[in-house]
Amino acid sequence: MRSLDEELRDPRYRDDPLLHAMSGADRRRVGEIWQHRASSELGAGSAFSQVLVGLEAIGARPEVIALARQAALEETAHARGCHRLAEIYLDDDLVMPTPRLAALPAHRGATDALRVTLHVIGLSCINETIACEFVSRCLDESDALAVREVSQRHLRDEIGHARVGWAHLASGVIDAQDRAQLASWLPRLVKANGEHWLARMRTLPEDGVRGHGYPAIRQLEAAVHHALRAVVVPGLAHVGIDVTRTAAAVAALG
Repeated sequence: MRSLDEELRDPRYRDDPLLHAMSGADRRRVGEIWQHRASSELGAGSAFSQVLVGLEAIGARPEVIALARQAALEETAHARGCHRLAEIYLDDDLVMPTPRLAALPAHRGATDALRVTLHVIGLSCINETIACEFVSRCLDESDALAVREVSQRHLRDEIGHARVGWAHLASGVIDAQDRAQLASWLPRLVKANGEHWLARMRTLPEDGVRGHGYPAIRQLEAAVHHALRAVVVPGLAHVGIDVTRTAAAVAALG
């Protein structure tokens, strides 16, 4: 299979009639969004690379480490695809964003091992699970060929990225004491991640851009809440973590 960047160089994506039917303002707006997403994907790749080092340090299962390594590579590929999509919409050659080291939360007071697991939960179980729901909603609104290709590949990969955290929690390296400690940290973690995603949604066009991968903001906000309520909280409970306070934190999100 060709890389996403290579696939998007096929002329049929640039010549898509749906792109040429857009207003200039909408086309610029969507192109700028994809520029921003390219930078965001590079940040996710950096975060997964740091998580990978942490997982190695605490002796995580080899299969979990392999999933994290794959995620780091795929996030970088996502950035190249988003960058190419921005070029298509803006009809211009653009400079690739400069990679920056993502700043992971300090989680002051946690042990080094617990901090690694908190990073994995925040980045993978929470962030990437929300990303799956977000991309799924975007795919539903993707008629333009290039956006549909990007959204399909991203959704497939994001599911794998979420598996990193869930596989780590289910791998047997987290004991009862760890789960008890995690229960006290998770309300803050879901609150921070949820608020970040909701704030990010509210920077997008309020009514969306129909056919070009962006539903209305209210639908994307609903996606964030659904991912947390229907997947994250039950998933954490399934691996034996007390989610009473976490569920309350999710319910309290604006």
